[in-house]
Parts: sequence; structure tokens; C-alpha cells
Amino acid sequence: MSNIIESATIDDIALYLQREEGLDAAMAHEQAQLVIDGFTDMQEKGVIKGWYFDEQSHLALLPSDSALKIIANQK
Repeated sequence: MSNIIESATIDDIALYLQREEGLDAAMAHEQAQLVIDGFTDMQEKGVIKGWYFDEQSHLALLPSDSALKIIANQK
């Protein structure tokens, strides 16, 4: 999965929020945009490589190599 850059679109995240949080379509899309904005910010800062839905249908982040090194050094 190390090649994932972005596999969960704003529409995917909005549908997820509608299903999991019971939001209406407009609110879910608004909240999904905030999520994407946050992910993009983390990506630009080099914290993550991307985001995706895992096998359990949870929204997950793919940490960058530098973030993984920091995590490993803290253990």
C-alpha cells in the first residue's frame, strides 16, 4: 500500500459520514471537505503520504517514511 496517494475522494468520505454519523448530504459534504483539507495539510507537511479506506471500511492514513522513523524512534 505504500503507493497510495489518495484513494478516498471527498464524495467517498461524505458518503461514509452520512452512513456513520447520520449527517445529511450537504453537511456530510461540508465535513468531508474539512477532512480532505486537514489531510492535504498533513500531506504537504510530510506527515502522511495519503489516505484510504481500509479492509474494515475505516478511513485510514498512510504515514510518510519520515513519520514512521519518528514513531519507531519513540518506541
